[in-house]
Amino acid sequence: VVSQKEGADPASVIFDAMESAKAKKVDILIADTAGRLHTDSGLIQELGKINRVIKRHDETAPHEVMLVVDASTGQNALNQARQFNTTVPLSGITFTKLDGTAKGGIIFAIAEELKIPIRFIGVGESIDDLRPFNSEEFVDALISTEKAS
Repeated sequence: VVSQKEGADPASVIFDAMESAKAKKVDILIADTAGRLHTDSGLIQELGKINRVIKRHDETAPHEVMLVVDASTGQNALNQARQFNTTVPLSGITFTKLDGTAKGGIIFAIAEELKIPIRFIGVGESIDDLRPFNSEEFVDALISTEKAS
């Protein structure tokens, strides 16, 4: 874990983390930029800066850019995915909170319009509740939920 004092430039933290990973010969570095609203242009610009810093360090990176979407945001999830994908090309999406009332139908619009694969779904709060996305199981669950209503 690499961190700096509160209020530090996130791109600087990522740079330090990349330097640390390189020095320690670590193959995988996970950078969590949680809490970025697509409607906050300052945070989105910061995300672009983070991406540029990563690319300066390794032109082939980032190798995976995962957007984690709260399924209960509904149609707003598509706007969020569009904005993030414009700033930093996404390679996958994880939908969370599918254990609640959200059905996650927006998955279809995102997959169709942006052609970004859905990699995982979250159906609870434990680590075992994060599951690889299976389209057939998802559609079956969606249909059975609609029939039960």
